[in-house]
Amino acid sequence: MPDKALTGLAALKPADADAGEVAVAIVHVVGMPFGTRPFRVDIDPSQDGAEIVDGVADRVRAEMFRRIGLEDLLKLTVKA
Repeated sequence: MPDKALTGLAALKPADADAGEVAVAIVHVVGMPFGTRPFRVDIDPSQDGAEIVDGVADRVRAEMFRRIGLEDLLKLTVKA
C-alpha cells in the first residue's frame, strides 16, 4: 500500500514542474510591505487541491483560536 501511494503521488507531479517557483514566491512575499504578507502561500504545480485544503484548515484553526480565547494570535501586533 505505501509503495502504491508513493507511486501515485509521484505521478501527479507534472513533468514541467519548476522548483524555482518556490524561490520566486519567497522573493515576492519578502518584498511585500510589513503587515500585508500572507500567512501561507501555496505552490502546487500538480493542482492536487492542497490550496483548498489549506484554506479550510486555516479557517478551522482560526475559529478554534477564537473559541478558546486565543484570537490575539490571529492579529499582527508591533511592539515598539
